Amino acid sequence: MIEISIKEFIRTGEFGPVKLGMNKNEVVSLIGEPESDNDMGKTGSILLYAWYELFFDHEHVLKSIQNDNYRPDDPESYEFSNAKFRIDSWILNSDRTQTIESVENLLNIEGIDCEKQFYYDRYVLRAKSGVIVDFSDEENERGIKWLVGVRYWP
Repeated sequence: MIEISIKEFIRTGEFGPVKLGMNKNEVVSLIGEPESDNDMGKTGSILLYAWYELFFDHEHVLKSIQNDNYRPDDPESYEFSNAKFRIDSWILNSDRTQTIESVENLLNIEGIDCEKQFYYDRYVLRAKSGVIVDFSDEENERGIKWLVGVRYWP
């Protein structure tokens, strides 16, 4: 069984053995059939493995990977396994107190180069790989702009 590490995804932009530029058949042969294959018409399609979304263009080439539906109180938003792989969700876990500062600290401890950037009207962490660790632009009841997920849209 393949383990796909969110830590390594942030570090490298690679989703385990899956890399941008692969075709859909290659991806499915590596990590198995998705829970859903959504046709988006002329723009392409999305394979869903729980909330891990792999976006393909109209020529079936992988263009981006994301999970922007992370909710710490819902393990189904960050945990996933099938017969071929399982997710090591790392920072996508049940911790409800993660802030941009605490996640930035964890990334630094792990030697993952990142910088805080303004991105679509909010602050995010962009790793040197290009992967974005995304946070809400709104605050929750504790004043925390919560972690919403990871995305790689180069």
